[in-house]
Amino acid sequence: MPPLRFARLDPGARPPQRKHPADAGVDVYAGEEVTIPPFSAARVPTGLTFEIPRQFMLLAKPKSGSDFLLGAGVIDPGYQGEVLIKVVNYTPNPLTIPLGASLAQLVQVAIFTDPLEEVSLEEIHQETSERGADGGIVRQG
Repeated sequence: MPPLRFARLDPGARPPQRKHPADAGVDVYAGEEVTIPPFSAARVPTGLTFEIPRQFMLLAKPKSGSDFLLGAGVIDPGYQGEVLIKVVNYTPNPLTIPLGASLAQLVQVAIFTDPLEEVSLEEIHQETSERGADGGIVRQG
């Protein structure tokens, strides 16, 4: 597989790092200090942009040592802007993310862009399945 190419939008941005050769993701870091009010969220810049191959996406996942939550983190292959990591402060106190702090790990995931086809519910719904009589589908009405 070719390397995952990146560029620094800010010359001082910390480059992504794979801490161990077998790690699934690369760590990205805060490009500036950000303080997030209680029970709020903010997008924290990384100072980086990536060239994502067409058949892949990057998925921002939390670091095991983090004491904050991440918002949705899908980065599509066509995106060419700065990677921003949405951090959620779920505490009653302000949360300061210092410059250079480890924010998230970006995992490269294969995607499938098969065409969509709408069909009737009966064509895809089994009357019974391992999920029970309704197959896990909740019908309205």
